[in-house]
Amino acid sequence: MRTTTRITAVLVGAVLVTTAACGADSDRDRTRTRPATGPAGTVPGRAALGKSALDEAALAGTVAGYKVTRTAARDVPPEGGYAVNRKECAPIGALIGGHLPEKPAAEVFRTVKPVDPKNATVGNVWLSSYGDGRAARVLDAVDTAVDTCGGSFTTAGLTYHSVERVRSSGSGEAAFRVTADVGRQRLTMNYRVVRSGDVVAGFYGVNMLHPEDGAIPDAVVDAQVGRLGG
Repeated sequence: MRTTTRITAVLVGAVLVTTAACGADSDRDRTRTRPATGPAGTVPGRAALGKSALDEAALAGTVAGYKVTRTAARDVPPEGGYAVNRKECAPIGALIGGHLPEKPAAEVFRTVKPVDPKNATVGNVWLSSYGDGRAARVLDAVDTAVDTCGGSFTTAGLTYHSVERVRSSGSGEAAFRVTADVGRQRLTMNYRVVRSGDVVAGFYGVNMLHPEDGAIPDAVVDAQVGRLGG
């Protein structure tokens, strides 16, 4: 099986997987909660981390069976995002567009691919830094949207059928899945947003062979948040 990962104009920030054959089932990831902030916390008035600092903090190499590499410049989602037909769904639409709902001071992107060719789960990790305590506000906006954006909504010409929380709120993160039809394929997109101090880490994963296994594994999330001091 060959798995190809790319960010396209159809789903900016979403990884589309093209597979030539079926792979074996993988174990479903178990979810856990984590503290709301890293050791440094969020301090109003403190300057946001710059891009070089985020680059140093971002994952690189092989982690828990996944290879994490710098996302090619051509695949970095463009700024601006897409309009959403329902205001309460705007933060979800921003994530689908590859960004958080509020523009950060700096942002870096990484691509996640499995080492095992039978594993079809692929995705992205991105780090966004905020100053003046804005990181908590950004996470709150995402967390609220997960609850209020029920039913369907439309952005970038696609209709998304549901937003389903997969983790309880109030734990310093929000995790949910979104479903949409792309051609004849039902796509289940998995998002997890975690705040560590003044940095918000976003995780996106998809598995078109086994949609229930599409979330980025806890071990990868923990490794990235650990590098942020969380």
